[in-house]
Amino acid sequence: MNLPSQTTVLQVSDTHLSPDFAAGTEMWTAAVRYIEKTRPDLVIHTGDVVHDDPDCDRDHEFAAFQMRRLSTPWRIVPGNHDIGDSPPDPFRGLVSAERLERFRRYFGADRWSVVIGGWQLIGLNSLLFDNHLAAEEAEQWGWLEERLREADGRPVGVFMHKPPAINSLDEDLHVNKSIGLTSRGRLRALVEAGAVRLIGSGHLHEHVVLYSQGYSHGALLVGAPALGPLPAGTATWNLGLRCNGLVEYRFLGDTVRVRLLREADFRPA
Repeated sequence: MNLPSQTTVLQVSDTHLSPDFAAGTEMWTAAVRYIEKTRPDLVIHTGDVVHDDPDCDRDHEFAAFQMRRLSTPWRIVPGNHDIGDSPPDPFRGLVSAERLERFRRYFGADRWSVVIGGWQLIGLNSLLFDNHLAAEEAEQWGWLEERLREADGRPVGVFMHKPPAINSLDEDLHVNKSIGLTSRGRLRALVEAGAVRLIGSGHLHEHVVLYSQGYSHGALLVGAPALGPLPAGTATWNLGLRCNGLVEYRFLGDTVRVRLLREADFRPA
C-alpha cells in the first residue's frame, strides 16, 4: 500500500530586515541555519521582510539578498512595511503602483500558488484588499478564483500578511490590524463553501491558532509571530504569544499539524 508522504512547510514573518538593524539580521541568520539544516519542503514569508520604510530601496535590496541565502524553495507575500498599507490609519501611506513595482522587482510576484503534499497553497497580497487600487484588487480576486478551480478537490491553504480577522471571521470589527469587512466576507464565503481550509498570516507579531466556523467545514486560522524585532528571549502574552519564532506546518493527506518553533528551538544557546 502506498501511504501519502508528509510535507513540511515553514512560515516566517515580520523579519524587518535592514543593514541598520543588526539584531534582526542575527535572528534571521539563526533561522537560515535552522532551515538549511532541517530542509523543509517550502519556506513561506508572510511579509514585512524590510525593516520599516516601503520606499527604501537600500532595505529592499538588503532583504532580497538575505532571502536568497536560502537554498530551499521559498515564496513571499508583501507586508505593509514592504509596499504601504490599507485603510484605516495606513502606516506610511497607502500601497501604490510604484511600491508594488519595487516589491516585485526585488522579490518577484506578490501572489503565487504551489501544489505541495496534496495541498494547494496560495499566497495573496492582503494590502490590496478593500484598498484604492481597485483594478489590482479585482485582478487578484479573479486570479484566486482560477486557482481554486484548479485545486479540483485538493485542500487549500491561503497565506497573506494581514490576518482575515482578530478573533473570528464572523466579527464586524475592522481596524488596521486585519483586512477589511468586504474582503473578510468573501474569504468567509470560501471557508463556508469548503474551498479554503487554512489561512496563515503575520502582521500582529503574535502566535495564535483559531478554529473558525466550526470543525465540520471550517478553516484553521494561524498567526505567525515576528522573527526579528523583539529582544532575544522575549515572550509575553497579548492576543497570542509574542516572541521570536517560526511556524511549522506538517501536511499529510488532507490534514495539517501546526507547531510553534520558539527561539530556543532554532537558535540554541
